[in-house]
Amino acid sequence: MTAPATRRYSDWRDEFESRKKSPAEALEVVQNGHLVGLGILCPGVLSQALLERARQLERVDIRCLAPREVPLFSPDGPKGEKEIELFIGDALRPAHDQRIATYLPNTFMLGFKAFDAGRPEARIPDVFLVAVSPPNEKGYVNFGPHMWHKKAYVRRCRHTIAAIDPNIVPVFGDTWIHVSEIDTFVDGYIKPVDIPAVRQRVETQAPPEHRDALLKILNQASPDQIALVEDMFHLMPPGILEQAFGLSEVDPAAQAIADHLKTLIRDGDTIQVGVGQPSSLMFKAGAFDHAHDLGLHTELGSPGLARLWEKGVLTGARKSIHRGRAVATAWTGCDGTDLRIIAGNPAFELYDSNYLLNPLLMAQNRQMTSINSAVAVDLLGQVAAEDRFGGHMVNGTGGQPDAHLSAALCPDGRAITVLRSTALEGTVSKIVAQHPEGTLVTVPRYLADTVITEYGIARLLDKNHRQRAEELIAIAHPDFRAELRAQAKQLWGKLE
Repeated sequence: MTAPATRRYSDWRDEFESRKKSPAEALEVVQNGHLVGLGILCPGVLSQALLERARQLERVDIRCLAPREVPLFSPDGPKGEKEIELFIGDALRPAHDQRIATYLPNTFMLGFKAFDAGRPEARIPDVFLVAVSPPNEKGYVNFGPHMWHKKAYVRRCRHTIAAIDPNIVPVFGDTWIHVSEIDTFVDGYIKPVDIPAVRQRVETQAPPEHRDALLKILNQASPDQIALVEDMFHLMPPGILEQAFGLSEVDPAAQAIADHLKTLIRDGDTIQVGVGQPSSLMFKAGAFDHAHDLGLHTELGSPGLARLWEKGVLTGARKSIHRGRAVATAWTGCDGTDLRIIAGNPAFELYDSNYLLNPLLMAQNRQMTSINSAVAVDLLGQVAAEDRFGGHMVNGTGGQPDAHLSAALCPDGRAITVLRSTALEGTVSKIVAQHPEGTLVTVPRYLADTVITEYGIARLLDKNHRQRAEELIAIAHPDFRAELRAQAKQLWGKLE
């Protein structure tokens, strides 16, 4: 694979070599009061060097997207504000719960608006830390399959430090950048993943009750996935790895949801599928296998996505934007088989999230269809996808508002919310009369469209409050329908 040759640098190798520093030397650029941004899955060599540098200073602020840099967010970590943008994730939920970190509410479509418009309140990181592939023969490095908005940050931040990661497999799309656009490189500190060594650690050091599950995951995952957690693999809970690597099994409720969803998918739909559950299981559950000429315009990948291309279902032939290409901001969420199909395949392209997830672009797609998960939906159709128990944040918005709005604005689009009908082993209904006080609403009722549980499809668009209540009660778990109906009558009077 070669990168687009838009500029020529005959001496790029000398320039590249001159910009190499050790991790400690590179992080000396961080000064008191700086805001440091860490790209998604920032290498440990950079986060550790940042931790050591921050301890030499009075204050360093940190911003991350779906971060895993737990020491930076520990009680004895650096002094300063710690921001988590868009998505919290399992690794840093304890830091958020303990109020060590705070959440930066935003959307991909508006992520850089304040800065690009020159607003005085805007703050972009002074230093950005990221991983890139080794340079190719033209002097371009690649951000790899886990991109999001790395390139957008590199081109806006005053200083970028990039660690050369030999495990990064170049992918197609707007994923290349010339070495001249990056200030400092850290090279030689990340080694190719040693899978036999990982296997040995699992066999000798992993908790006995986790060993068989971890060995199974090791056999199914791709090398670049394993490289992301190589040193921690043997200590990771298997359930977290299964979800992160796209290996979760399709449960009966998810299969029933997929069967309902299948009836709504049309030939020629351009689909966006969220990485949460149960939405991420829809490919494996066969919700799209019957369709023809589907297009993909999404944030992340999901297990089974690339197999649709192999089956001839995902062609993009009827798309309006990026026709003939499956486009995303990252292939994170795909399983090892998908990533092997995607690697070196020009049918799959990545783009910066602030460009790709802009509703002004997405809504131009033919039959734009968004499919995202929820924690709970109330009888008005308000979707809560970020928290539970009235304000206890689980994750964050991610790209759900952008995609849902895009499908809502598309004249022949449909915005679909999928969720299992209950939680906590069937003791709690996820269809609720009213959200608890303090609940963060991700999608307001006036944008509600279609909701699916294992019990059916609720069509909310162009329905009044009473009609919406009827639709949603009908797809709630049978054990909770009488209670929901009684609550609905108290709120809105007699139902039909």
